[in-house]
Amino acid sequence: MNKGKILVVDDDAFFRVLCSDILTSGGFLVKTASTGLDAVNIIQNEPIDIVITDLIMPDMDGMEVLHQTKQHNTLIDVIVVTGHGSIETAIEALKTGAFDYIRKPLNEDEMLHTVNGCMEKKKLLEENQEMRQSLKLFEVSKAVTSTLDISKLYNMTLDALLQIVPGEAGVIVFYEDDMKKFDIKAIRHIGLGTGEQIVEVFRNNFSRDLQGLTSISVISKPEISNGGQEVIKDFNSFLIAPILKGKNPIGFLLIMSAYGKEAYGLREIKNATFIIEHASSAFENAQKYAEAKEMAFIDSLTNLYNSKYLDNALDKELKRADRLMMPVTVLFLDLDNFKRINDQNDHLIGSRVLVEVGKILLKCVREVDTVIRYGGDEYVILLVDADYDVASRVAERIRQTIEKHMFLEDDGLNLRITASIGIATYPIHTKDKKELLKIADKAMYRAKDISRNVVYLAPVPGMNPK
Repeated sequence: MNKGKILVVDDDAFFRVLCSDILTSGGFLVKTASTGLDAVNIIQNEPIDIVITDLIMPDMDGMEVLHQTKQHNTLIDVIVVTGHGSIETAIEALKTGAFDYIRKPLNEDEMLHTVNGCMEKKKLLEENQEMRQSLKLFEVSKAVTSTLDISKLYNMTLDALLQIVPGEAGVIVFYEDDMKKFDIKAIRHIGLGTGEQIVEVFRNNFSRDLQGLTSISVISKPEISNGGQEVIKDFNSFLIAPILKGKNPIGFLLIMSAYGKEAYGLREIKNATFIIEHASSAFENAQKYAEAKEMAFIDSLTNLYNSKYLDNALDKELKRADRLMMPVTVLFLDLDNFKRINDQNDHLIGSRVLVEVGKILLKCVREVDTVIRYGGDEYVILLVDADYDVASRVAERIRQTIEKHMFLEDDGLNLRITASIGIATYPIHTKDKKELLKIADKAMYRAKDISRNVVYLAPVPGMNPK
């Protein structure tokens, strides 16, 4: 007799075979996946009771498999597999919603004891529907409130509500600053174009009501009279759940159901309210976290990013460069004879010059590029999808703009300054992140050695110097 279906996820073929043998001998039906992506696909398309996943995998780690499993169905239990070196991550997984963890090397009795205990809990829940629903409610709200990444939170909140209330599709929408436009942040089971049309129907019919909505509302199709009947023809009722900041709505979830309005009884509304209250709190915490994180990476003088942000930005851009097969160029800029400005005036004047330089740099590059005050009078600029030819033209534009600019002109000081700029491009000069910065830095010093107020491209491997 089949005791349950278990998905084993590990990039190690030997471990998958070993797990399968142990679990099959214990009476379980076993499915395996060699990657996290394959595992998520199986979870979303097949009935699975338990997921056993390794924590460390190359494409998608075990924590992400855990997150996406719970996002799809919070009642699928996850057991993580850990070695001694990743025990802290295993404990973090327990806090995030994992049922338990087992250790490598595998002990057959330990594994079967853990899996059987998990299945006994699931059996008890199946016999007690009220307890099962309460646990599901607790688990989905726990998943939502444990997320500080706001981009993940949009999807998790929408999936959580779709697990709790009747609905075939849904969108989560946030207001833009003027409260007149809607921005869809996540969508499920309908195309984006259809989702935008449905949101527009609700804006046309209930714009004022939505802006003042502070509790869950259910609307039936006949209540929508101002056009859009063709767009909503597949649905008969709509649950609208506001996301609040304090007492003010900042967005809403729209759940679309083929059932009538009567499908949303007192219990469904109560459960949905429970989820939305937790989600509103989670969004507020995520926003505070994002703002605090942002402030930690901002230079207090120029409002540019600071050197702490450089490592993160470079990591992100180099990974994207590898994925899209495009170059990234680093400009290392240093102001020439900046000490003279401080000596001839004062440090307050020098600081104001640094602020003006920052503004010039932002005007000379695109929004997708990153400008960083590296320290003192040094700046680093990351130019995405720009080879050294393009970057040389950008650097020359920056150099000329600084040279021609009259600093603190409004104060009658009319100060002049120049800059030396070094250039290095990934992956042409190097594929190493630290080495890339070092090469650009050396190129900048070479520019200073030549004459100052010049752009210098680091020697390109394989190219004869002119």
